[in-house]
Amino acid sequence: MERRNFLRSLSAGAGAAPFLHATPQEPSDRLRRLSADIEAAAGPAQLWSRVREEFDFNPGLIHLNCGSLGATPRLVIDAVANAMREVEGNPAFRTFSWGGAEMEKARTKAAAFMGADMDEIAFTRNTTEGMNAVAEGIDFEPGDQVLTTNHEHGGGMACWQHLRKHRGIEVVYITMPQPVRSRQQIVDLVREHIGPRTRVCSFSHIETITGVQMPLAEISAITRPHGILLVCDGAQVPGMLAVDVKALGVDTYASSSHKWMLAPKETGLLYVRKEAQERIHPILLHSGYGSYTASGGTRSVARILGHGVTFDFHEAIGRDRVEARCRELIAYLRDRLEEVPGLRPMTPAAADLTGGIATFALEKGSSSDVVARMRQEHQIILKAAQSTYAYSEEDGLPRQNYNAIRFSTHIFNDEAELDHTVGILRRVLAES
Repeated sequence: MERRNFLRSLSAGAGAAPFLHATPQEPSDRLRRLSADIEAAAGPAQLWSRVREEFDFNPGLIHLNCGSLGATPRLVIDAVANAMREVEGNPAFRTFSWGGAEMEKARTKAAAFMGADMDEIAFTRNTTEGMNAVAEGIDFEPGDQVLTTNHEHGGGMACWQHLRKHRGIEVVYITMPQPVRSRQQIVDLVREHIGPRTRVCSFSHIETITGVQMPLAEISAITRPHGILLVCDGAQVPGMLAVDVKALGVDTYASSSHKWMLAPKETGLLYVRKEAQERIHPILLHSGYGSYTASGGTRSVARILGHGVTFDFHEAIGRDRVEARCRELIAYLRDRLEEVPGLRPMTPAAADLTGGIATFALEKGSSSDVVARMRQEHQIILKAAQSTYAYSEEDGLPRQNYNAIRFSTHIFNDEAELDHTVGILRRVLAES
């Protein structure tokens, strides 16, 4: 949705939902004001300072871990609170009449945001729930294979491990190169590991350990002609990079909106390509993709409506602008971190292989200890990168702890915060 059309839609829809026009301070008015302030900004510094005003961080806190959880803008928090008040005044009626209609409006925004059709997109609580639903809905036979990598998050692996234990499927792992040199290197690894029993390829869009962006469109060109389902864990991408599920060629895409989308906690999306729906039929979607269905049950109207306002928040700033800022900040941080002794970059610098995440391995000391000190002593929130084969119960897998720190940059960060972080980290590492 272009920002000009978005602003018109705000004006047209101002009276659509009671909670959106209770006072002049409600989301539609505040989004128009935010968009106007952005257009009037004298330059990038003023623009991003204005965006930062929408967040309620503790004084002195530097949040560089959207890869785990994002921060919800104040206007979205207020939208959730107002929707709760609207529902609780007459709970059953408002949930299933007004709430149902408003949730469907939010789902319309979700479909447009992801490049999906309405009968392909559903609300979930998180990526893990979406991945579990997909795995449950596939008719596997014993011996069927799922191809994945050793860098997947536990939420994208547990579903396949469960089916390995209870349905007799096999899970085949690609050992991700370190470092990744090119997209073609990954494509070649996928092609080499596909076998006659491969039924599913399951990959993160941006993987959780090093932040490498998988070449999904190129992988789809391999999997689709062979009838192999391409399942995507997209937890790290919507809200960081623009997503078009059709262009990616994936059969499913599960994401967590409480990360880079900055939506209320316990919100997510699940896309299932229409042409693949006969082969992927989870109980959750038995009665359709609507916000409230017999198979999905009662939902949190407030969270989902807040989720809808979050789409508007991104459109008010401009999705291309958000992506460019995420990339700009991580490039700036990478340059500064590469000057720090004792750090080794694990994330490729090429734009087509990465996004808003950069991971650096430590030559000495413990990444967990360093991350703890940064939080406890300096209010800087980072993430100790997980090990390979996360949460796997399989014996004999060569697990590896990279002893690395993951950095995530988003639109509420600025260069001064990054400079401060690098300076503090340099001192902490020297003392380790």
